Amino acid sequence: MTAFNRTPQSTSPLQPTKFLLTFARIPNTQFFCQEVNIPGVSLGEVDRVTPFLDMFSPGTKLTYQPLDVSFIVDEEMQSWKDMYNWFISIADPDGYEKRDHNKELQKNKHFSDAVLTVLNGLNNPVVRIQYTNVFPLTMSDIQFDTKLSADSIITCSATFRYQSYMYLPA
Repeated sequence: MTAFNRTPQSTSPLQPTKFLLTFARIPNTQFFCQEVNIPGVSLGEVDRVTPFLDMFSPGTKLTYQPLDVSFIVDEEMQSWKDMYNWFISIADPDGYEKRDHNKELQKNKHFSDAVLTVLNGLNNPVVRIQYTNVFPLTMSDIQFDTKLSADSIITCSATFRYQSYMYLPA
């Protein structure tokens, strides 16, 4: 854009339904994914106190907000089981025997990378957001309710932490 031409190259708005989320570890959850966010990020600030005026400078540490995902629970509950098994592989309630304490294997076993591909109106990739070293924090309840219609869809939400994310060209 120049001073003489202030019209952006694309005037098409981003559509909220045009995305694909892929996890190496939980393929069923990625297939049934309904909602996902691109988490916020903050930089923080450094407060420099002087006798006359407090001045602020940019911080030097990024803080990423959690990655939130909502997915449909399929009839066989495989999407839910994939998530639950990931939790159990990290912190089995039956003891330490099922946990792997080898640090290199633990990294591969407990973490997963994920990629969010944002699509345009023609379903072409616009940008890819790559999350590194993703691990689960929470998984929501599954609520059964006899007052609902059999056509109602049961969903579940999960919250993840990760080391960082970066955007890649499509």
